[in-house]
Amino acid sequence: MPPIYILNIYAHSDDYRARNHLFDQIISLLNSMPEIIPSLIIAGDMNCCFDSTSQRYNRQTGKPKSFIEFLNTHFSDCLNQPNLPHDYTFRRGSSLSTLDYMFAGRDAFFKMSDGDITFLSQEWTDHALLTKTYTTGMTNCGKGVWRANPFLAKNPIYVNKLNTAISNYVETKLDPNLSAQEKWDLIKKKTKQVTQNFSRTHCSWRKAKIKKLQSERNNLLRRYRDDSVCLNLLLSPVEKELSQLQQEIVDVQRLRAGQRWHEKSEKSPGYIKQTLAEKASKRTISSLKHPTSGEQCLETSTKLDAAKVFYQDLYTEEEIDLNCVERMLQYIDKTIPAEDSQDIIEDIPYEDIIQGSRRTPNGSSPGLDGICYEILHLLVINPSCEAIILQVFNDALSLGKFPKSWQESCIVLLPKKGDMTDLGNYRPITLIASDCKVFTRLLNSRVIEVASDLIGPHQSGFLRGRYIGDHGMSLKVIVDNAREARWNNSGEFVEYAGIMLDNAKAYDRVHPQYLSKVLVKFGFPKQFVQCICKLFFDNSIYVNVNGFLTDPIEQRRGIRQGDSISPMLFNLAIEPFLLSVTKSTTISGYSLQHVKPISKRTNSWVAPPPLKVLAYADDVLTFVKSRAELLDLEERLRTYNKASNSKINYDKSVAFPLHGGRMTSQTGGLIQDHATNNLKIKWYDSTSTGFIKYLGYPIWFCNQQRDVYIAKLLGDITTAVERFAARQVSLYGRANIANTMILSKLWHVIRIVSLPKDTVKKITSIIYQFVMSGLYPPLKGNSLFLPRYQGGLGLIDIMAQQKVLQFRYLNALLTENSNNIPGLTYRLLVDYLKMSHDSPSHIIPILFQTARYKNQLRGFHPYHMMFEAIDTYMKHSPFSLAWSVKPNVMTLLSLPVLEILDFVNEEVAMGYTSRDSIRESKVHDFFHVNQETSTLQIKPRSECKRPNIRNQIERGLLCGNIRLESFADTRNMEAHLDLQPFVAMLNYQDRPMLQMSNKYLRSIMLDIHNLDVGRKFNHTISKVQWKHFYHQNMHHSVRNVWYRMIHKQCPSKSALFVRRLRNVEDDKCTLCNDTEDAKHLMVSCPHKNDIWSNIFEQFLGYPKVANPQQVYQSIVNLNLKQYFIYNLDIKITIFDLFAATIRMIWRFHLLQTFEGVPFDTNNVTNKISAEVMRLSDLKHQY
Repeated sequence: MPPIYILNIYAHSDDYRARNHLFDQIISLLNSMPEIIPSLIIAGDMNCCFDSTSQRYNRQTGKPKSFIEFLNTHFSDCLNQPNLPHDYTFRRGSSLSTLDYMFAGRDAFFKMSDGDITFLSQEWTDHALLTKTYTTGMTNCGKGVWRANPFLAKNPIYVNKLNTAISNYVETKLDPNLSAQEKWDLIKKKTKQVTQNFSRTHCSWRKAKIKKLQSERNNLLRRYRDDSVCLNLLLSPVEKELSQLQQEIVDVQRLRAGQRWHEKSEKSPGYIKQTLAEKASKRTISSLKHPTSGEQCLETSTKLDAAKVFYQDLYTEEEIDLNCVERMLQYIDKTIPAEDSQDIIEDIPYEDIIQGSRRTPNGSSPGLDGICYEILHLLVINPSCEAIILQVFNDALSLGKFPKSWQESCIVLLPKKGDMTDLGNYRPITLIASDCKVFTRLLNSRVIEVASDLIGPHQSGFLRGRYIGDHGMSLKVIVDNAREARWNNSGEFVEYAGIMLDNAKAYDRVHPQYLSKVLVKFGFPKQFVQCICKLFFDNSIYVNVNGFLTDPIEQRRGIRQGDSISPMLFNLAIEPFLLSVTKSTTISGYSLQHVKPISKRTNSWVAPPPLKVLAYADDVLTFVKSRAELLDLEERLRTYNKASNSKINYDKSVAFPLHGGRMTSQTGGLIQDHATNNLKIKWYDSTSTGFIKYLGYPIWFCNQQRDVYIAKLLGDITTAVERFAARQVSLYGRANIANTMILSKLWHVIRIVSLPKDTVKKITSIIYQFVMSGLYPPLKGNSLFLPRYQGGLGLIDIMAQQKVLQFRYLNALLTENSNNIPGLTYRLLVDYLKMSHDSPSHIIPILFQTARYKNQLRGFHPYHMMFEAIDTYMKHSPFSLAWSVKPNVMTLLSLPVLEILDFVNEEVAMGYTSRDSIRESKVHDFFHVNQETSTLQIKPRSECKRPNIRNQIERGLLCGNIRLESFADTRNMEAHLDLQPFVAMLNYQDRPMLQMSNKYLRSIMLDIHNLDVGRKFNHTISKVQWKHFYHQNMHHSVRNVWYRMIHKQCPSKSALFVRRLRNVEDDKCTLCNDTEDAKHLMVSCPHKNDIWSNIFEQFLGYPKVANPQQVYQSIVNLNLKQYFIYNLDIKITIFDLFAATIRMIWRFHLLQTFEGVPFDTNNVTNKISAEVMRLSDLKHQY
């Protein structure tokens, strides 16, 4: 198909010279590209009338004659006939004109038909909708799969009709001899019929009604063209009815587009994410490479054939080796207890089905039956369906009998990275019947109760209490340990390599027989295993390609993606392979290596068990230190592949030295040689370009690689900002988008990875500019980070968030509770802390900065961010409170000596802290326990290795320049290390720090960073008032204006003139010539005050007259309690009334400033009244 070119124009409205200059530039541009003119469509708001038959045309100043001549020469008007009056496209009040046009070049014009100029609700726009049908000569998209409108579940007429129809159908027409499964499918079929009939009837009526009203409106425009009074009188009721019907259409279309932002308001940015995901799923596939012939498929039939061949091959099982299966099964050594096994197959109660159908994600795509969750719930709670649905669910569990609709599903293709003509670069998501998903969700809730005990700690995917970042932290510890050991203890250092394995279509290749045997070996009941295998491997699948469905494909292997139980089933399927690696006697795994030579160690240290493998679902990382270990891993993969149909993409797998540098040892060289030359695995080290990722966390080994990642990160954030920049939302909405849609990918990374401070500053600047886009004067940057209940926007500060995220690990380490994080991550963190800091306890270097002196960790080591977080907190809240339990003497002796000394001033402190020999000393170097008094006592000079320092400390104690900290005065003689008394002192305002939520911790960090500037603006506004303001549903423009008024950053002429803007010549109001500050702009200008008084008179019981000072103070202090709406029939709040008034005053102020539209007090008042009545009709739904 030849390309179509579209030029959209929005011409200047207030300056004909600028408008004509734009048109001249367009002429010049198009004359330089004559080849596109025949296929070009020009459309838009020309802000100029081209109708030579109208009086306006003749009176018009500065007509664009050259542009009109250019259009007449090369283009045809798509909507207006030559020498006939042009239809109106713009209406504002009583003013009617033709400003909008559509022109097409020769080739494009002959492919266009059925043009129309259609009225749109004036709540949306002053302009009409210009439509024209363009025929491309090819069909790209089919009808797709029907889905019920979930909004119908809230329509009482539909609900009543459905309940009546289903009850009558079950009681009078449903054959009692049919099975429960057949009955249920027939009930769903009847539901689809009722739903479609209801929707079609209403849709047909609405379509015909709109057509009739549009025709009636056009007739009125033609008949009363010269009688504006009569025309306005007759148009209003027609346009009002049209607006209501168009709103219904928009609600349905918004649903189809996946856009629920408006209904849920800008406080739900997750809906934007869902919209983007659905847009990705609906992306048109223009071409596919046929998997057999390799030819490009452009026609629908050939694309469908390519998809069918590809997925039929993917879902056709290959023969497995039963001996390999048995070898895999022998590694399983855990089974489900008998009582838990029985719980899995207990009958499903009806109440659980009801709850399951209710607690489901709204808007989730249904299966081929089209029944969404909302309508399914209506069926489930229908009394006539209770016995049937209950039997369906329990027959499915106990007998493996399912409705046919459960075994037919549709696959949608979500694009991944790479060549989009390659079907291998799409993720197949299965759309399953909603009732089937309720069933598998109930099963999954039972399986997940026992899965954590069956699956080892090496697997972190989709299990309670396990988090993807824990494996990222484990790898960071290992990589840092290997690097530091190589650098500082080369004599004992051993080279290791990490192997990141890429599983090809991991979910889609699971063999049914293999999965069955694995589940049985784990002790799952045979009934459950039979249910799973029949449900997952006896299906018909249809692939959706651009809305067309392939012929059915028989699924003989593969766990469908899109089902809640699929991740858990895959975890169980891959567990035997992971166990085979952990139990291998050949693969030794990675053991933490000493970062200090043996001569420099003072504390004994026992290495933790070696770590052999880490997995997150199918993302597997293993560690080897020799070619023999790599060969053993290869053999185990081969066995697993033969047992399960799994396939490893070695060409997409990555191997890397854990220390990051070149492999210098012979064994290391052999690993690299075999990985790259035999297995064809990509090798990555410090000489490579770019960076690699593990579970979304970047890995780099030099600054150049880091810079590549940072450049990409900044580019991704900038792209995301550009994507969301056009969203019409308020400052609150933009802050929400920034937190949840733009910075969310950063939250994942910064939990583990430290970013340079200048990078954080750049990101913060990008986000600030996004939030403040188009608003001037800008708000103070730091005030944006304040919580919403303090008048801020709740924008998350990156540095504060990074520190807060460290408390997941700090909490576990300080409380010595390994239940909070996986045991293997906990042991790595504990042991590496003790070993790298040569400390008897891992808590000591966390709490005491001097204990970190001359540790072997450099740069952004794994504890860098943890140390920063705890140091920031302790600087704000040191150990200065009353001690309920003091540490014992043995614990004190293990501390750095500087931690028990309290200096009278900074000068004295510098005399001690500046000396390296004192900073690296421990308490036991200069103090011992007096057995008689059970207290610390300074040692005799002869017993100290550093007698001069000992004397200096003694002199300081005697003369009073030094005191012992209060906790050092202890009588506790317990003979074991116990740091918990120090941990117990970590309090903030009498609240234990380790029990605080992330939100509360973040507020503390903001206080510490002195980010509470700008609070003077809102000291009289309470938390309740701010929350009330935030939760009000109001238009984004009024929320912005109101918020900026409170912050004293309203764009009045006075504020702009002070900043010496070029186009602001003075600070005078254009209406009354008084100084225009914020109060004058919105309230006290006589013209604006008349509007407020008119609105008060019309809607308020008290007061009836607007006092400018009182109104302004009410706005900026969010105090509207003294105003009362007298008319009970008007269902709005006082906030709605003020918001509507502020909005319209601001709107018409902008129209006057930028488009030269006169500010008419009566017109603005009428618009406010109309807006109030609209809000009342909608019952607060904007």
